Amino acid sequence: MSEVSASVGRYLSMIHLVSQRAGRPAKTGELASALDVSAASVTEMLATLESRDLATYEKYKGATLTDEGEETVREVMWKHCLAENFFADDLELDDREEAREMGNALSDEVAAKLRERIDHPCAGECNAPQNEYSECLDDVRDDALQ
Repeated sequence: MSEVSASVGRYLSMIHLVSQRAGRPAKTGELASALDVSAASVTEMLATLESRDLATYEKYKGATLTDEGEETVREVMWKHCLAENFFADDLELDDREEAREMGNALSDEVAAKLRERIDHPCAGECNAPQNEYSECLDDVRDDALQ
């Protein structure tokens, strides 16, 4: 998996979610709206993602994740979900934003240890790594788009 910043993780996550929901590449306008940024910002980030081989972008058609981008976004979203579930179920805290920030900071080793300590890898709000992927639920994942 590629190491990514929180910002890159947000874009990868949204490309993945929009593409999956629409069944086609994610369009620049859709991403801009979902991320609450300008279309120019999206286009700039898509160029960055393409240069890092995380996504492909074709003007007027949209963006699609590469295999490396797909693997990376699953890890990012899984770590967010681990942290969100830990906050909600184990700490009884309802602070999704802080949980996501914690998820961004988790190393692979710490995420694995946290997974061992909690009774759930996710509540379906993410795309787990390939070996955990079947535990995620499409209907809950769709909630992330709203």
